[in-house]
Amino acid sequence: MDVGDRRIGVALSDPTGLLARQLGIITRTDDSNDIQEVARLVQEYAPGRLIVGLPLLLNGDEGQQAQKVHAFCNILKSVLNIPLEMVDERFSTVAACEYMRRNVIRKKGGTKQHDDAIAAAVILQNYLDDDFGRRV
Repeated sequence: MDVGDRRIGVALSDPTGLLARQLGIITRTDDSNDIQEVARLVQEYAPGRLIVGLPLLLNGDEGQQAQKVHAFCNILKSVLNIPLEMVDERFSTVAACEYMRRNVIRKKGGTKQHDDAIAAAVILQNYLDDDFGRRV
């Protein structure tokens, strides 16, 4: 997941754990509703773990946004019964924007999609690639 102030981008991996794909976006309303929606998705898709991007600063420190993501994840951990891992998400939104720019992804009506779900897929794919490298 790519947790932001306005949206949460969601992605899933294939059953083999090799490829990530974007699932969609949760438009944030408040923590309670956001947690319920994540819990609904966990129940529907039954993932083995949640991977959440941690928005570190360029120097690797945690800033205000990282603290917000930690707080959200602490609530998730208390509600959900699956492992949750936080991973460095630096440059995932940049990669998602570049992907969208190159592929000119548009919704009906000509407006651009939000990059949150693509960023979530980038975060997950990076995690899967690192994990696969450890398994080989």
